[in-house]
Amino acid sequence: MIFFACAGAIIASLYMLLTQGLTVLNARRTGVLVSKSYGKAKVERAIDAERFEKLLQGRVKALSGPALILIGAICLLAWQILSMTVLG
Repeated sequence: MIFFACAGAIIASLYMLLTQGLTVLNARRTGVLVSKSYGKAKVERAIDAERFEKLLQGRVKALSGPALILIGAICLLAWQILSMTVLG
């Protein structure tokens, strides 16, 4: 059962890292960030640099949660496989 939970956590965290990470990379490349608020306002670096950087840093900080879950799930899965092969 732990295998399925770890596999699900790995898939979900990879999905979150890819979707949010690609958004951050695209915003850094183009200089336009679409906010998640109601109305989906576009924040451009050239017009409002301070707000753009604040929103971008918030998105980068939000990537740490899925990254930690991914590392934990990989470690737990590796530990389970190692314990089954060595002790089993």
